[in-house]
Amino acid sequence: MDSRHSPEPLQHSPNSLGDPLLPQSVRRPRQEEFREKIDKKETFEKDALTGLHGQRYLCRAIDACLAQSRKRDLTATLALLQLENFYEIRSWVGLSEADLLLTDIAQLLKTSLPKRVLLCRCHNFEFAALLLADCSVNARLITDKLKQALLSAVSPSLPRQLELKCGVGLAKLETNIPSWPVVFARARHNLSLAHHHRELPAHLVSISPDVALKQLHAALKCSELELNFQAMVKLAEDPLQHYEVRCSLSHHEQSLPTLLLFETAARNALGEKLDRRIIEQTLRRLSQDATPNRRLVVNLSHNSLVSIPFLRWLEERLSERRTFASQLIFQISETDALIAQHHLNTFCKVIEKLGCKLSLSNFGCTPKPLRYLSLVPASYVKLDTGLFRKIDVNQASLASLNSLIKELHERQISVIAPMLEQLPILPLLWQANVDFMQGNCLHQPSSSMDFEFIETRTVCLTVAK
Repeated sequence: MDSRHSPEPLQHSPNSLGDPLLPQSVRRPRQEEFREKIDKKETFEKDALTGLHGQRYLCRAIDACLAQSRKRDLTATLALLQLENFYEIRSWVGLSEADLLLTDIAQLLKTSLPKRVLLCRCHNFEFAALLLADCSVNARLITDKLKQALLSAVSPSLPRQLELKCGVGLAKLETNIPSWPVVFARARHNLSLAHHHRELPAHLVSISPDVALKQLHAALKCSELELNFQAMVKLAEDPLQHYEVRCSLSHHEQSLPTLLLFETAARNALGEKLDRRIIEQTLRRLSQDATPNRRLVVNLSHNSLVSIPFLRWLEERLSERRTFASQLIFQISETDALIAQHHLNTFCKVIEKLGCKLSLSNFGCTPKPLRYLSLVPASYVKLDTGLFRKIDVNQASLASLNSLIKELHERQISVIAPMLEQLPILPLLWQANVDFMQGNCLHQPSSSMDFEFIETRTVCLTVAK
């Protein structure tokens, strides 16, 4: 590597962020208070590269804090800091230089954070900090300043064509949280929202998180979830029948909407449990129907993406059902792929080994989405609706969509346009060379897979000006 691009030691000053000024009424617990609660018979090796405690130690500390919070007032927040594009940086500077840079980053984080913060290195290129009392109250301020300090220090050490991108997900430790996996799930969920904020309709905002979680637990106790299937219509002759698997609760006035069902599951570390249930029922349905030309798209939560036990379970379920495995297309969102990218290598290897295919949904909801395709060997992408919402009134939007789809086709990736409610937009999507169309104007989700894939419809083409 060119020496002028070699990372130089990062410059930092001890405790550079300082302790924020707060009312003196906020109690300041020492780290020893929760360290004393950790089993002293259990040994915790520090990370050899950074000298920081590892994730296992942090998980025990979180559980100790949760136990203490149920007995007395204790304020704590987990901050999950992800070096989002460190894989890209490592490929440019090389492994040894990347390790040196990672060591310097760890040292910068350690000296920049207040002393009462427990900093640990998580798996791959993630760090996590447990902030207590006044640091917890000011977690957003502290982590925002930390990101700025990190980016300023790292930039001079990188090749000119690269810049470090980092994200932070915060999760407050609450008394109703059972254990550390939920805290990590909420931090990762909030990290996802930072990349793609979703505005919920007013009637969904009114549903409290506790009520939503109660309904989810009730649903998971049922022997069977309610599965529906929506056809994905290909705009060319196709011997295969594609459906997306949908899951919903029973239809009554107080029922939890599907959007909140999966949102609640993901942020409470129950997404994996819900995913397993849906996969089990889908496999039974494939066995009952015995239709080999059918392909079913099954959505996965970010809880499953980062779970080794889930991958082992999936291998056990599918290793002897290879015919069914080839009929499954697992779908993950672009934002989940981004926040879980350090776990994607293992996940994608297992999916490929089993003979399943991958689909990437909400494609285009983040800047430069094509750069992440190297991490996910997707056979399909489902476009974010923002990419084609205005193509009927904006010629530039249509041209941009054409260009994106052309590049995806060059990568042998099929393109899906979802959530279509009106027929008049279909000719424009056809003109843009979209492969599949999906939406209520074509097929309402149904408990049966009996859509007539060969059908003639006439619609008018309106040219955008």
